[in-house]
Amino acid sequence: MSSFRLNSDLILSYVTIRDKINEIIKSLQNHSEKYFKDSKSYYYSVRESSPKSQVEKVSRLLFLNKTCFNGLYRVNSKGKFNVPLGRYTNPNIVNKENLFAVNQVLRSENISIKCRDFSSIINDVKKGNFIYFDPPYQPVSKTANFTSYTNRDFSYQDLKRLAKLSEKLNSIGCMVMLSNSNSEKVQELFPSSRWDVEEIEANRAINSDSKKRTGHSELLIKNY
Repeated sequence: MSSFRLNSDLILSYVTIRDKINEIIKSLQNHSEKYFKDSKSYYYSVRESSPKSQVEKVSRLLFLNKTCFNGLYRVNSKGKFNVPLGRYTNPNIVNKENLFAVNQVLRSENISIKCRDFSSIINDVKKGNFIYFDPPYQPVSKTANFTSYTNRDFSYQDLKRLAKLSEKLNSIGCMVMLSNSNSEKVQELFPSSRWDVEEIEANRAINSDSKKRTGHSELLIKNY
């Protein structure tokens, strides 16, 4: 099984949790101790920091994920993480059980992790392979336009490239599944005449208004 991502920070996290789990836990414990002494000051000092070592880079990312607003990952045009401090009383910064479980999964010989554009998968697949795409969702309104998990947006042109790639994978004989928002653009690129399109209800953990976290419609699209 291969995982293709363009977010280099995320790829580095996978690799480091796989190869340096004890160092990661030790670094997170240090973050945890300092955070609980002065959460606000320490959070923003870490957010503005730029560690050099592999372990400290990943530890910083995991710490911010556990203490930022709703666990949101977002960067600005310069690639800098810019999410504010979350409202937590006792965040689980050092979740050893989960980290060791992820470590065991990632150490499997059947898993490879690669930082590439999604289109490169065409060079690695063969008939019968299962491919799942989970790109940033297309906006369903003018205000719901978050597509920036890196300093490069996932644009409508990227979605069109993904649609063409999915058609090619289908012609090869691969099993293809992808999820995205229930928007007109997604429906146009993945019409129900050629794809099995299922509308599903989903909740949103990331919304400043808790009343707006439920009742969202998504599309699950597949060719089998």
